[in-house]
Amino acid sequence: MLNGLFAIPPRPSELWSGPEETHVGAIAGCVGRPSDGVVAAMLDAVPHRGDAVSIVSSGDATFGLRTTRRGDEEPAVFTTPLGALIGCVGAPVPAGPHPAVELAGRLEREEWDGLDGRFVFVRWDPEARNLTAYRDAFGMRSLYWTQHDGAFWFASELKQLLVIPGLTRAIDPVAIHKYLTFSFVPGEATPLAGVRRLLPGHILTWHADDGHRVGVHQRPWFRLEENLTPIEQAAAAARTGALCRDAVAKRLEPPGNAGLYLSGGIDSSAVGAWLRDLGAAPTALTLDFGTASVEREEAAEVAAHLGLKLEVVPADPTAIMDQFDALIRGLDMPFGDAVTGPQWLLGKAARSLGLDVVWNGEGGDQLFGGWTSKPMVAAAVYGGLGTDEDDSPEARYLRSYHRFYGLESELYTPALEASVTPGLRRSILRRFLGDDTRAQAFLNRVRLTDLSLKGLHNILPRAERIAAAHGLDVRMPFFDRALAEWSFTLPTALKLHGACEKYVLKLALQKSLPEGIVWRRKFGMSVPITDWVLGPMRPLVEELLSDQSVRSRGLLQPAFVAALRSGKDVASETRRRRLGERLWALVMLEGWCRRFIDGRSAA
Repeated sequence: MLNGLFAIPPRPSELWSGPEETHVGAIAGCVGRPSDGVVAAMLDAVPHRGDAVSIVSSGDATFGLRTTRRGDEEPAVFTTPLGALIGCVGAPVPAGPHPAVELAGRLEREEWDGLDGRFVFVRWDPEARNLTAYRDAFGMRSLYWTQHDGAFWFASELKQLLVIPGLTRAIDPVAIHKYLTFSFVPGEATPLAGVRRLLPGHILTWHADDGHRVGVHQRPWFRLEENLTPIEQAAAAARTGALCRDAVAKRLEPPGNAGLYLSGGIDSSAVGAWLRDLGAAPTALTLDFGTASVEREEAAEVAAHLGLKLEVVPADPTAIMDQFDALIRGLDMPFGDAVTGPQWLLGKAARSLGLDVVWNGEGGDQLFGGWTSKPMVAAAVYGGLGTDEDDSPEARYLRSYHRFYGLESELYTPALEASVTPGLRRSILRRFLGDDTRAQAFLNRVRLTDLSLKGLHNILPRAERIAAAHGLDVRMPFFDRALAEWSFTLPTALKLHGACEKYVLKLALQKSLPEGIVWRRKFGMSVPITDWVLGPMRPLVEELLSDQSVRSRGLLQPAFVAALRSGKDVASETRRRRLGERLWALVMLEGWCRRFIDGRSAA
């Protein structure tokens, strides 16, 4: 992986001569005013992303980079009379001998075909007064930005922007509204008012005139579209297997001391099988939920089958509570899924084992029609037979998150309810669920929605943030462009085959993994979150969601939250775990507000 900070030299051959590998990396910058000291402070805010810092200024533009030192080498910095600046975190895959040269050239020529990898690339042209930023197709690297004090600021993490002098820390109520529905915040907005994100697969342009904003625009350079192509089952399975192995192979270098997050399900087991086929032998790590574990034995079976050493990591709720402030700060954005705490413990364990690279199998559900697709498809087939007033695909999808959709009048304060626009969440979904120009088959529209929202705004950034916070580089081969594009050419029956999800992937793996692992029903990570928040985590819940805390925050109605705290869920909910999921989402939100809005410890 590459990180680079340099000014454009006269010839491409001189573009890069510094270190080309690092594990994490971060960028920061400002255009429109002198800001060396502030950019340095922005890089100081993310020490986990490397041990070497480089800053270069040209006129009223300053770019900074934090990266991992290799021996005595320093991050490369180039200056020329042109004064143009380029900053890069990450690299294309596969990466050639001079990936910065390759990436800069392809972006300049807008050669998008096949461009894949994990990168943020920022370029400032002082003569034209234009800043242009590019983010990789799936958003493996992030870029936050804001306009403040007549300047444009950008950074890899939200927390870096908080050091900007005079930046207002205020809540964006629309982003909070989205979070309370999805348990993450999709789209450009963040919960910090005035701070936005460059979307995955997009280009941002900003033009300045004497340091004053003229305009900010985003446009896509990549988007997935359905292209169904008839194919025989055996050929589809063979091609799927080949592309999956290739997705792993492209990400093997640099190898590092590698680990594999192994749940015992088919996706992470598949990544382990492909790594073994390619000669790698990562240390496998799996979570142990005690009596609540549902895949612990399967993980041990897969590790033994693949010849991998298995480390069992206790999913201890008291350890999560002890690490809560570090978790909130490391995540950068509020992520309310119950898996977040256990995944944090996995990252901590991986680092304690001396690992610096971790692989996971996340993204397989989104590509190959995982179990979350089945209820949506069934609802589409049998829609109109129920009693719900709104049986639209958008409403069904919003309800599938089981957080607070439909409960706004009971949960929100009048001020929060008045600040959000009706229909906002459905309009987001309609771009995917209702856009039959991108996908005719309903299953593919569901997968496109799941990938574009849950995948790119929840699963992927959450994994990257947790890994980076522990100094780890995460590799997620299912988020591979060629593989994703291939999956949208496959007939839907090869993905959801009757009641069997991910059918073509299972066909591709039946000779590589035990039959019981390949063909068994998916269970998912069974986090006993309700037992935790009403048991060992109760002190944390009582502190963050007390009547006084909720009332002073001014977002939620204390009576509704108090009922949840007492163990009473909404009357229509029959599954006990939903209570814990709702409470945990609120705990994570209040923790985020304390750390990022109030500027104090999350707990």
